[in-house]
Amino acid sequence: MSTETRTRFYHRRAPGDLVFLVAVIIAVIIIAHIVFVLLNANSGNDIVSTDGDWAAWFATWFLNLFTPDSHDLNVTLNYGIAAVFYLVVGGILRRIINDL
Repeated sequence: MSTETRTRFYHRRAPGDLVFLVAVIIAVIIIAHIVFVLLNANSGNDIVSTDGDWAAWFATWFLNLFTPDSHDLNVTLNYGIAAVFYLVVGGILRRIINDL
């Protein structure tokens, strides 16, 4: 296998990409919680309850940022802002770390 072919198959990621991947995983956990709430998923299910616990922990700073009367809107706004925050901060950190 030539060096060029080997490089193509074993492309190494920059350290900032790993940071962004973690931010994306956190955002996916939060977005899954939003979807579970909007679809009225069974909160007694282990997946739904674990995801809800993790999402609440990751979105701690954003809980009750807005307090609309509708529970679904409350979850969508507050958790949605948290997901966007993680993606934006992860993207910024990715760029900063990869430029070092």
